[in-house]
Amino acid sequence: MGTRTAPQWIRDQEKRYRRAGRWWVCTLYLELLCLAGWVATVVWVSSASPWCYLWPAFLAAYMVLQFLTPEKRAQRYETAYLALKAAIARYEAEPDLPDSALSEAGQRAREALRAERIRSAPEWIRRKRLRCRLKALGWVSPAMLALTWQLAAALIEWRWVRPWHAAPLVAVFVLLLAGGIFMARKLKKAAGILSQAIERYEFESAATESELQEADQRASEALEGR
Repeated sequence: MGTRTAPQWIRDQEKRYRRAGRWWVCTLYLELLCLAGWVATVVWVSSASPWCYLWPAFLAAYMVLQFLTPEKRAQRYETAYLALKAAIARYEAEPDLPDSALSEAGQRAREALRAERIRSAPEWIRRKRLRCRLKALGWVSPAMLALTWQLAAALIEWRWVRPWHAAPLVAVFVLLLAGGIFMARKLKKAAGILSQAIERYEFESAATESELQEADQRASEALEGR
């Protein structure tokens, strides 16, 4: 008995996931380049070079790319691509396997991508996550304001801002950022616990509301420092 070929639709889906995964890997490399550029410009501050004012742009780009979470997205697409690849190989090697196996594999791949929301999480847990995020943002906002001010000074070329002012400005930004991150650490941990539970509940059919209650309890313990 000869082998068979998988339908074109699942092969096209496999190729799309592979291309998207590679694109997010490139985005991850770009994020690392922005971080390296920021470090390099900060090192050049001592030379009083006008190029030192590029550090806010590099840092802003790095933070925007980090917000997009390219590493997580690349891993998701890689997982979905490998799942489809294995399903196609099994389908072509086992002639008795029904076509529904490919549909199920495609559904599992979409769930791995978190592309289709099955249901919405309750309002109470989404509000709690939002409160944690806003409070954490409040702690790091002074550093973000300092970064915005420095970036505006570099772009507008304020004459009273000289290259030798960059070192103190960098020091102020680093101190504000480090202090904000330290104060927001519990809030960030709690928001992460809630986000994971919400994401699982909204995208995985096996999740239940009891898992949301457990996540709420763990988030409260994280806020209390336990």
